[in-house]
This record gives sequence, structure tokens and C-alpha cells, in this order.
Amino acid sequence: MDPLLLTDPRLAFIALLAGVVAMLTTLNVAARPAAVRTGQVALALAVSSIFFMFTRFANLFYLPILATYVDTAVRTGRVDVLYGQIQWVVIGAAAGAFLSWILLPTFVAVYEAGIQAVQDHGSMVRVLLGVWTPRGARTLLGCLRSPVVLVSWSRGGRRLPLDFLAWNIAASAVWTVGALCALHVSALLPRFEATAVLLSGLVNAFAAIAFTLFVDPKAAVITDQAVKKVRPEQDVLCMSFYLGLGNFIGGLLGLAVLPLGVAMIQGGTIYLGQGGAGLADSLWALVALNALVTLLASTTVASRVSAAITRNVATALAVYNFFFLVTRLAQQVYAPILGSVRDNVVRGQASPDSLLGVFRWVITGASLGILAGWLLMPTFVEIYNRAVAALDRRHGSTLSLLLAMLSPRNWLAFLRCMRRPSNFGVTLQDLRILPKGFLIGNVLVVAIHTIGVLAAIYAGALLSSSLARTATLLSSVINGVATILVSVVVDPTMARITDQAALGQRPLRHVHAMSVFLVAGMLVGTLLSQVFFVPAANIIALGAQLLDWVFQTL
Repeated sequence: MDPLLLTDPRLAFIALLAGVVAMLTTLNVAARPAAVRTGQVALALAVSSIFFMFTRFANLFYLPILATYVDTAVRTGRVDVLYGQIQWVVIGAAAGAFLSWILLPTFVAVYEAGIQAVQDHGSMVRVLLGVWTPRGARTLLGCLRSPVVLVSWSRGGRRLPLDFLAWNIAASAVWTVGALCALHVSALLPRFEATAVLLSGLVNAFAAIAFTLFVDPKAAVITDQAVKKVRPEQDVLCMSFYLGLGNFIGGLLGLAVLPLGVAMIQGGTIYLGQGGAGLADSLWALVALNALVTLLASTTVASRVSAAITRNVATALAVYNFFFLVTRLAQQVYAPILGSVRDNVVRGQASPDSLLGVFRWVITGASLGILAGWLLMPTFVEIYNRAVAALDRRHGSTLSLLLAMLSPRNWLAFLRCMRRPSNFGVTLQDLRILPKGFLIGNVLVVAIHTIGVLAAIYAGALLSSSLARTATLLSSVINGVATILVSVVVDPTMARITDQAALGQRPLRHVHAMSVFLVAGMLVGTLLSQVFFVPAANIIALGAQLLDWVFQTL
């Protein structure tokens, strides 16, 4: 690594932003001790999504800005310089993870204060507005804690599974470099730039598998057991200490993972890119795949019903993470395929309008998936209930649970989970027990998120080749808006209702009503996304042009 590269203020800024992203992303481990101390598990995890929201904001800047270095490397043929620049970004991310570890005690206190504020005000929007008042600033200053507290947190590590901690380090290393590997490959193979950028999920999928199968379930079971006083609080503090430290070590190991990630994405890009001309003939397979993705995503509402029934909130959400993992893996298949279709359309000099019909059918697949999720909601609730019980018996081993699910002798158990389509007795009159802004926000979230990647790919087809990569990365502009709405409007209210039902402070009927109207809103949102698609693509195209103009003038 050439230290002279950091004399470029833009690269130093990108490394700093990468550190901010890593810091805020890894601070979700602070949600676990806060959940135990407050007893509000779902709400603690919802507050952690606020930090994820800020990482989205940072991503809006540093990845598209880094794409300008990729364009320079392609024009000059100096891809080796780009590799050095990417290494400094990885180091910046590792530094951010280290800072998040040092700030763990402070952020646990911030989580606790945030949970109490949401309970007092009943709205995350009001809480965020209150942060900017003198009283809010004093509250944040009062949350400052000394890093020395971490010494006492480190005790009791013998109670934690070592493989659980090792998987966290490995997953953090892979997660750190996924998008960066893809950017480097897009410079090595500029003919397949959109395919390469979207294949970042090929690397990140390995991290998602490790987190979902080996890390999150054990963390969830330990958290739930501590909430129920089956485990001491010290176990959760110790877990957070070593998870935070592991995120930092994993960030440093990202430098070693970088070459392997580049090789994997390069191989996948060549394979998909060369076959992209015939991929448009697989339209119905893409529609079906997107329907599966949205079907599994809709099971988040079933996880809330199960959490309220079983009162194992963190474990129910960990089971949902398994379904979310399958969703992410499916997305990593169809998004690069669509990118490959776009690359071949551009190379063949066909009109971008030929992509429009394909993408509208893919969006229709999302509507079909949500409709299926609505019909299967009672079945998924039963599947969640049984999975939560099995996961608790297996002490957090999602892998053993998954292997048991795949065994033919257990397939009959799935058939026993089948239930008739039902709205759980919910009627339109039950709308009055739910906040209207919460329901409207859910519709907008789904409408925006459904078209995030598709609109970015389409925008890349509308622009010149030099701006296509930046446009594809700017899908975070669209998805960032959805994340903000989820973090501020949807998740906190959904978590508060779930926690209150699990604690017996609300009737289960309220969770049923919430789930039914959320799925109905998802269906409306996917239909509305057809209207938003072209305007979203134009916004992304304009954003790419503005970024190019700004950095050309610097």
C-alpha cells in the first residue's frame, strides 16, 4: 500500500466515510445488553436500525465517489493504483470497527435512553426531533461512558461458544470487502460493469450465511435467556465485548480476503456476462424468483405474531433472519442477471426501452409474491412457532435446525403446519387501533424498495458508459429513502406493539391486526411501485450526472 495515496483528500474522505459506515454497522451489538436491561428486545433491535439508516446515508456518498476512481482506472489502465486505493478504504473500515468497540458502553447507554424515549413519546420521529433540542443534547452527553468499563465486560467468556465468535470474525472480514471487490472487477472487466457491481452480493452472501446460521441465532438465544433470567446479564455483556472486538479483527482480515473476493466475482462476472444475451428469454424465471423473494420477505409479519405467542422475541427474529438469508441469496442471483441483460442491451446498441417491459414484469412478480405471503400467513406463523421452539432446544444452532428441516423424515412436519388462509378474525374496524402514519409509511417503504436496484440498472442503460457504474451504485439513493422510512416510521411501532404483546401489555389481537394490515400495505406498495419506477430511474440518472459534474470540477 502506497501511503502517498492518502495525500488525495477525496480518498482520505472516502476512507473516513468507510470508517463511519463500519462503526455504525457494528454497533448493533450494543442492542443486546440494552435489550436485557430494559426487557424491550424488539424495540432495542428497532432502535439499532437507526444507526443502520445513517450507514445508508454514508453509503450514498463513498461508494459512488469511489466509482469515479474506477472510471479513472479504466481510462488510464492503472487498475493497480485502484487496488491500492481500495486497500486504504478497507483500513478505514477497520478503524471504524475499532472505534465502535471502544464506544460500546456509551452506545448501550444511548440505546437504553432511546428505548425509554420511544416508550415515552410513542414515535421515533418525535424522538429524533428531540435529539436536536438542548434537552436531547444533555441526554446524549449523559450517556458517555468510559471504555475502561470494557475490562469488566470481558469476564465470563468461558460461557460463550468459541466457534460462534470465530464465525463472527470471518463474516466481518468478508462483509467488509464485498462491494469493494465488485468495484475492482468492474474496472478489470469494463464490458460487464453492471454485472460486476451487482455481483458484490456473491461475496456478501457468504457473510450473510455465516451471520444468519452461526452468529445471530446464538446471540438471540443468549439474549432471550438473559431477559428471562435464565442466564446472567454478564453473559450478554461478555458476548457484546467479543463480538465488537471480532468485528475489528475481521475488518483487518478484510485485506487478506480482498484477492479471493476479486477472483470469485471476476469468475462469476465472466460466466454471467457471456451468457447475458440469452437471459432475457428467462423472463418468467426472473418473475418467479422475484415472487419468491417478496414471499419470504413478507414473513417478517409472521415472525412478529410468533414472537408475541412464544414470548421469545429475539429468537423469533433470528428465525426470520434465516428466511431473510434465503431472500438475500435469491436477490444475488436475479440482480446480476438483470445487470447482465442491461450490459448486453447496451453492447448491442438496442433501445433501453426494451428493458422497460422486462423490469415491469419483474415488479409484477413482487406483487404476486406478497399476495402468496398473505394467503400463507397462518402457515408461516405455525412454522415460526415450531422453529422457535426447536431453536431454543438446540441452544441457538440454526445449522442443526436447517439440516433437520431438510431431512425427508421431517417433511411431514411441514405439511402439519399448513393452515387455511385467514385474517385471524381481523376486520376493517381494527384499523382504528393502529397508527395511520405507520401503515402509510409501510406502503411507501415497499413501493420504493421494490424498485431500488431495478431503477438503478435502468438508469445505467439511459446514460453513457462512463456514468453507468455510478448510476448502478446509486441504487442506495432509492433504497436509502426506504431504509429511513423503515427505521423511523415502521420498525419502532411494529417493535413496540410486539414487545407489549409479548409482555402481556396488549392483546394478541393487536399483533394480528398489525400483521394483516402490514401485508395488505405491502401488496398496495408493490402495485404503486409500477408508478414510481420511471421517475426513480430518472432521479438516479440525474444524481449520477450531478456527481460526475461535482467531481470533475474539483
